[in-house]
Amino acid sequence: MDAKFKNFNELSVSNDGGFTLMEIIVAMIVVGILSAGGLMVYNGLIGSSNVTAAVQSISKLESAVNSYMQVNGGSIIPPSGVSLPYAMQEDNLLPASWTVNGNSVMPPNPGFIQSYFINTNANPGQYNYVIGISAPQMTNAQALNICNSLENSISGVDVNGNAGFNIGNGQTCLSDLFGNDAGNANNSIFQGNLTFAFN
Repeated sequence: MDAKFKNFNELSVSNDGGFTLMEIIVAMIVVGILSAGGLMVYNGLIGSSNVTAAVQSISKLESAVNSYMQVNGGSIIPPSGVSLPYAMQEDNLLPASWTVNGNSVMPPNPGFIQSYFINTNANPGQYNYVIGISAPQMTNAQALNICNSLENSISGVDVNGNAGFNIGNGQTCLSDLFGNDAGNANNSIFQGNLTFAFN
């Protein structure tokens, strides 16, 4: 009989070692908080990598346009009936893997950018051109970060074909795009496309 009570007592002790409902709920809350934090970090990294990819693509396009001018004696105007991106690809200044359709250019892995486009000043002898991006899912913060990354090489930034904003002389991407309101720059989706002017 003593052996039976001994086994029963051991069984009772092992049952006391399980998790209570409260402990399980607390553990689920902790896991939820950690998961949410991890998701925020992940989304931040994805957003940052999209900005980096966009800036790199714009810089490649800028370099290709400048190379095109050097190859063509300082002229940025393509042959009649040919778009500048197509002329640059014909001169092997754009990677063959990039798709050209009129003034639109698309790298093979565009990220969150729907398309890039390049336009020139129509007057011969003038060397300014614009590179634009269309990104319907771009956030305000991403738009500002892209502009800030290009701020030293652009002369202006334009939103949705409005009057171009000048960069310099106290004007910055933050003042041009968001009226110096950093809080507004953190709001969700950026309403518009961006066009950057280069000289």
